[in-house]
Order: sequence, then C-alpha cells, then structure tokens
Amino acid sequence: MEFRHPDWWRGEQRSITEELLRSCGFAAVAVDMEPSLPSAIPPVTPVTCERLAVVRFHGRSHAWGTGSKEDRFRHEYTDDELREWLPRVHALAERVERVHVLFNNCCADAAVRAAARMRELLAG
Repeated sequence: MEFRHPDWWRGEQRSITEELLRSCGFAAVAVDMEPSLPSAIPPVTPVTCERLAVVRFHGRSHAWGTGSKEDRFRHEYTDDELREWLPRVHALAERVERVHVLFNNCCADAAVRAAARMRELLAG
C-alpha cells in the first residue's frame, strides 16, 4: 500500500498506519521523492508484512504535483541519491522474505538505468 500524503507517516499516526497495514496483511511502500516539497512522503521503511517490502523511486523532480507527467518524472538518479537507500534496503532485506525496488522516474530510459545502477550498488 502506497500512501500519497505525508501525514500517514508523521508522529503518532505512523504506528497507527503500520498497525492498520499489518492487520490487513499489506506491505507498506517506502517512497523516494523530492524531499523539499510540502507533499513529500518521508523516507520511512516500515515492515508491515513478513513476505514483502517495496521501495518505489519516483524521482526527485521539483515539479511533482505541478508539472506535466514528463516534468514530474524526469529525474536522473545520482549514485549518491541511490546510496542513501542502500542501508534502508539492506535493513528491509534482513526482515522480510523479498524486497522489490521499483523505479518510476519513467522519462526515456532513466528508470531502467537507475534500476541497473541500484542493482550494482546493492551487490557491491
């Protein structure tokens, strides 16, 4: 389950959200996006299902929520941006059977290249 409003993961609401997902057997989706936006989902990585954890990289465009689809998802991930997530992904992998990492920065081949690079970094 991917929540699109940051309040689901803030303060006391975070534990309520985690318990809701856990009680339904749903995996929480961790999100990477431009952190400076008011609508930014915090980079939390809760485990709410033993079978699966999901991380979704939307890109870090400042046009999120305002620009065209191309503007919102046009982002080339840097190695430093991907490395920020390595400890989080490894920690998830220690707690669940399977971790899916998805890229939604879908202009041209940016998602494919970012996924390939993330695979290399995770294996590294």
